[in-house]
Amino acid sequence: MNAGEKAPLVGAGQASPARQDWSWLLPWAFLAPALLIYVVVVVYPMAYSGYLSFFKWDGVAPTKQFVGLQNYFTLLFNDKVFWTALLNNAIWLVAALLIPTSIGLGLALLLNKGFRGSSIYRSVFYFPAILSLAVVGLIWNWIYLPDIGLINQLLGGLGLQSLQHNWLSDPNLALYAVMVAAAWNAAGLPMLLFLAGLQTINPEILEAAQVDGAGPVRRFLSITFPLLRETTLIVLAITAINSLKVYDIIYAMTYGGPANSTQVLSTWMYFLTYNYNSVGQGTAIAVILFLLTLIFAIPYIRMMGRE
Repeated sequence: MNAGEKAPLVGAGQASPARQDWSWLLPWAFLAPALLIYVVVVVYPMAYSGYLSFFKWDGVAPTKQFVGLQNYFTLLFNDKVFWTALLNNAIWLVAALLIPTSIGLGLALLLNKGFRGSSIYRSVFYFPAILSLAVVGLIWNWIYLPDIGLINQLLGGLGLQSLQHNWLSDPNLALYAVMVAAAWNAAGLPMLLFLAGLQTINPEILEAAQVDGAGPVRRFLSITFPLLRETTLIVLAITAINSLKVYDIIYAMTYGGPANSTQVLSTWMYFLTYNYNSVGQGTAIAVILFLLTLIFAIPYIRMMGRE
């Protein structure tokens, strides 16, 4: 460059070479605090649980005995309670996808009509969903009491004493009794999501179908339900994931009994880890439960990513 020439100035829209080299770090600087917390709170415990599942350990001893896949083989071939818990999880999954989801959809269709006082009923129907599952379990424990419980009192008042039961002490009925309590708590969220989906549907489409002679059932099956497809998928995915990790309400109402008849994977994992000091088998159940959850979580995440 000649002595009389001036050095070119960096324009307002042109970044300096040094700034260009380090600008890619800026997004990571903002993400770093949240990413660090996520790694410490979520990723590390998950990885450590998977690591422990290959060891025989009581949670107290200073050394761990490496057993490879033995914990998984023990669960699959020698643990009858594990299979009971897995079957109960499957029953709970089917019931959760059918009962509270259907109730939520029905309530949403009813509340979407906008009748007088519908906002009050919306709050009333959603109220159980904001309660802790431990509180729900306590409420329904009182309802199911054999002597002074509401259900047996009603059956007695109607002259149906033959139908009275000790609901939570019968191995054949206890799981279904807990499901009723869980459905009472779980119907509020699907109702709210379906109601939000219904309010996005253009009412002119339904009015045009009504003018063409379509009845309420035909309008629902041909117009309303297809337009709720994305909302339905979200509701089903959330419900499935929540049903696989159910724990609180069973622990609060039956403690896995009677005779382990209401055990699910989460509660049996707790019992093996803390009651029987078999940390390896407990964490093996955690890994199995994580893999089962991925079956429903991955399609849900992909769908949300596309949207």
